[in-house]
Amino acid sequence: MGFLNQGLKGKKDVYFHNITSIQIKKPGFAVGYIQFSIPGGNESQGGAFGSLNDENTISFIGNDNYEKALKIKEYIEKKIKSKHSGSSSTAEEIEKLHSLMGKGIISKKEFEAKKKQVLGI
Repeated sequence: MGFLNQGLKGKKDVYFHNITSIQIKKPGFAVGYIQFSIPGGNESQGGAFGSLNDENTISFIGNDNYEKALKIKEYIEKKIKSKHSGSSSTAEEIEKLHSLMGKGIISKKEFEAKKKQVLGI
């Protein structure tokens, strides 16, 4: 369904730590969908029909695909919870990255990219 509605727009990566919420709708009269909210995102508020044009939403039909979407949702929530229960803070992560850069293990460009990822920007 996504290809038919979105065409060949390319690939978009959404990292676990950037997901702020997940909405799922079981297919029925309309298509089902799983929608990811991210900081600065502009999710569709139009329900199943609005989801067809939303870049943060995957539409599907059928109960088998709904069950798969539920498993995806559970997996992502589990990953997010395990990340939040980790022992290091954002500042500690950045300090580790800075130390790796200081030792020449990663470049300044790699440091900046990873720092943005840790900060969620």
